[in-house]
Amino acid sequence: MPILKIPIKHYLGIVSQSQQEDFKKRFRKRAEETDTTRNANDVRRNPFETTEGFIEKYNQAQACKEREQYENLTKQFLSRCKRRAGFTSGGEGKHVDLPEAWTQLLLLSLCNRKVGNDSLDVLVVSLDHAPVDADQIPVLFHLAESAQDFLCSETTLLDQPCSYEMKMLQLGYLVSLRLFIFKLTGNLKGHQPSSIYLHSLKGLLKCETRYQELPNMLFAVHFMLRAGEFLCALKHPNDSSVQVSAEAQEHGVNQILWHCLLSYHCVQNNGTQLSQVIKQLMLLRDKLQHDNWAHCGLGLMILGEAAKSSMLCLRTLMNLHMTQRQESYQEMTSQKASWPWQLEHIYCSILIDICQNSYCADIKKTALSGQSNSIQRRRSGGLITLLKQSQEDTWRLRYSVVQGLAQISRRITLQDGLRNTAWLTLRKHLKQETDPRVMNAMRITEGDKRLLENQRERMRSSHIVEVCVCAQSERITGRLAHSLSQICSPVQLTTHSADHRHRIKTTKPRKEAVSTARAGRGRPEPITPHSVTKDHHKTLRLGKHEASHLDLRTRTDIDLIKVVKDQWQKELKIMMEREEEMEKMEETELEIRTQEEEEKIMKKRMEKVKKNTKPYELP
Repeated sequence: MPILKIPIKHYLGIVSQSQQEDFKKRFRKRAEETDTTRNANDVRRNPFETTEGFIEKYNQAQACKEREQYENLTKQFLSRCKRRAGFTSGGEGKHVDLPEAWTQLLLLSLCNRKVGNDSLDVLVVSLDHAPVDADQIPVLFHLAESAQDFLCSETTLLDQPCSYEMKMLQLGYLVSLRLFIFKLTGNLKGHQPSSIYLHSLKGLLKCETRYQELPNMLFAVHFMLRAGEFLCALKHPNDSSVQVSAEAQEHGVNQILWHCLLSYHCVQNNGTQLSQVIKQLMLLRDKLQHDNWAHCGLGLMILGEAAKSSMLCLRTLMNLHMTQRQESYQEMTSQKASWPWQLEHIYCSILIDICQNSYCADIKKTALSGQSNSIQRRRSGGLITLLKQSQEDTWRLRYSVVQGLAQISRRITLQDGLRNTAWLTLRKHLKQETDPRVMNAMRITEGDKRLLENQRERMRSSHIVEVCVCAQSERITGRLAHSLSQICSPVQLTTHSADHRHRIKTTKPRKEAVSTARAGRGRPEPITPHSVTKDHHKTLRLGKHEASHLDLRTRTDIDLIKVVKDQWQKELKIMMEREEEMEKMEETELEIRTQEEEEKIMKKRMEKVKKNTKPYELP
């Protein structure tokens, strides 16, 4: 092995041995620094990537020029995150990367001033309308830990509740709701909550006394606690073990949630077993008072999603609530208890969601005013009727109703009649309300309204919708119901619905005849007797067994065709009678004309010939 000797140049002449060792250390340190600088220049970082170092520089910036520079960068970062989150496309698209976008938005929410609020708004809205996928689970745990750490920090607990804290509660609620669904569907088998999550979950118990007079914020804390206990497989002491059906036990859900899911499936697939499922659901109404309110509340959310397009589901939802109210107030000495206040809050939020987002005007009106009772001649079960409950334990329910009516009254997309009814009812109730906690709900709503107006003026180009802390968001329930119905869909009901859709497709009358019959009367061109009888004969080919499975819409169309046929026959008969009368009138007119002409001829003959005989007539 050759021995390589590195020559050492003495720049300062003769140097001692100790100084030579000092020079060697300096040369080595300088060589290491040059290597690190070369490597740093070779690495190219993404200019739109948010880091913790950038957040610290942004918060510590004091000069005006430096602040403007960082403000421009944060606007670019925010627009980049909004595009990556699919903010305008419902969280779907090739350019969407939800885990990365949510992580970047959480970092941007740590910025001071308006950038942090705007980033948190975008994050909450994205969590509300984004689809449910299993690859979101790691980032959801990270978001949950961050939200719980912020809520349990000493600085947050010492200060008064603010709008930023409300948004963080909404963030924690939406994240817990998504993790709750993943636990039900079995997607959390390879993911376990970390020790940080468990520690922050225990810290949430300190927040209960903080939000005692704010039911919407207290509900978010309770739901996060109950969802955390469910994720960590901790049994709550108030939960009683009840016997569930085989199908519900197979999918790991209770009976209330299972039957609500079946109702949603029947409404979406036009199934004929909806009435049977609802009858079974009404038999389980007592379980709403004793089972886990988080599972039952999720079932009511799914039933409310079906009630947006089905009046039968809406009446079922109202009947469940009215039945428990009657049992709890008429029989005070009985052992039956009313719903937990968290479930009451969910029920109120479902009615608010139906009033704002249903496509049927009758369903909106019924959810607001209630359904009419022919026996007692009054309306019950609606959002307005909940204000009449003046008991001490129902102040939280009235608090939620007041906030809901305020939201409905200022919703621009709703009809004027619905908004005016909500506004007048709210003003009338506030004059009679005596509980200061309920009156505080209106003041908080007015404050949120002013903050929202300022935010809209500041972010007109960002298309951020209103964010409020409530038991149920506008879009997340539809996503959750759709994902659960796909995973937990029953096989028998699916095959029956498929046969039913095929049967309807082969026997349903033509849309042109029905639409023209509804459009107007007295137009013989769109509808002909041949087309009506042809469609009518097609419907008569059904047997008794097949006709019994037709839904209400198909039976209505068949009856409409019968009415159109009868009406056409009556009109045809009237037209024939009119034609006969016209022919008779024409014949009489011809006879009169011929007589008049003959009289004229005879007069002229008398004047000329002075004879009464006709021409060529012998006397």
